[in-house]
Amino acid sequence: MSAKPRTRLSPSARIDQLLDVAKQMILRDGLQAFTMEALARTAVVSSPLVYNYFSSRQALLQSLLVREYKITGSALFLDVMNAKSFEEVIRMFVANNFDHHAPGNIVHMLLSQPEIADIIKPLRKEESIRTANYLVENTAKTYKLTIEQAQLAITMSSGASIAAAEWAAMSKVNRNHALDMVVSYIKAGMNGLTDD
Repeated sequence: MSAKPRTRLSPSARIDQLLDVAKQMILRDGLQAFTMEALARTAVVSSPLVYNYFSSRQALLQSLLVREYKITGSALFLDVMNAKSFEEVIRMFVANNFDHHAPGNIVHMLLSQPEIADIIKPLRKEESIRTANYLVENTAKTYKLTIEQAQLAITMSSGASIAAAEWAAMSKVNRNHALDMVVSYIKAGMNGLTDD
């Protein structure tokens, strides 16, 4: 029986394949253990082929971060646009923070390396502004707050959500219960602002 002939991948398919394999390797073995040579072996390609697409380990990891960050950001924004209530929006953002800080999250792992994270600073800033504007406008409208009050409320809520996500990542808590608690906490804070 003859061996199955290898099919050539298009450049974009090859890049995706290499990034997919790199992601799985990093999730399995950790970021520090990842090398270009190990990637070549695991992807069953030559080292020169890997270097043909990515000039260095850092370039590959930056490409992986950009791809994964765009995927998660796009999915979140699409979900938010389809939300049926503002409470659902709050829950989505809180869940996103929990996912971001969960053990094994590739984006969080890559963002922990400044030389890799630098590549998406402009993208993060743009997304942060877009998200903040959306949340501030909807918070002001939903809770009948001024823009300044809504900005402060969102800043405090974001801090609480991130702190809870970091705590949950280190604890063995029921994720849904923790999400419910954070959403209730944020809603109570928002409602408290309207009591004045």
